[in-house]
Amino acid sequence: MVKTIAILILAGTLSYSLTSCKESQKTKQATTSVHTQTSLNVDSLLQVAKQKVNDTIVLQGKVKHTCSNSGRRCFITNPSGETPLRVEASGNIKGFNKELVGSEIQVTGIVKEQRLSQEYIDNWEKKIKEKEEEGEHCDSESNNITQMREWMKKNNKDFYSIYYLQGIDYEIVK
Repeated sequence: MVKTIAILILAGTLSYSLTSCKESQKTKQATTSVHTQTSLNVDSLLQVAKQKVNDTIVLQGKVKHTCSNSGRRCFITNPSGETPLRVEASGNIKGFNKELVGSEIQVTGIVKEQRLSQEYIDNWEKKIKEKEEEGEHCDSESNNITQMREWMKKNNKDFYSIYYLQGIDYEIVK
């Protein structure tokens, strides 16, 4: 009888030890997977941005520009350096200093969408025409509006989407 009770106690202890060890391993694996989340570059993010709005992602790219007035924004480019994506400072990010320009960074943040309505674009175009009449002119603004209108027509939309990242944290990639 004493032998049977000892065997039951030993079996119970062994079973408990194995179960708690497995639980500990599961917790360790879950924690590790959060820290090793795959980062996206600007091109890959823009391909899925519509589906990722309000999702937290990790974005990696080269800093092309930081806003010198407030430091609250930076622009990260795709690998070719042609397509910039805006990153807004929030969370643990107090700002982006100008020394970051040219650095490769990895930003954790929330994908956001800003929609420019047809009315907004029309008003913007009116302001450009007023500037032209006053002798001021910027071809890039007119070209941007043309591209927005073409995209809206092609996609049968009455707005133009601009995707950006609400940054939570970042680190410089070595």
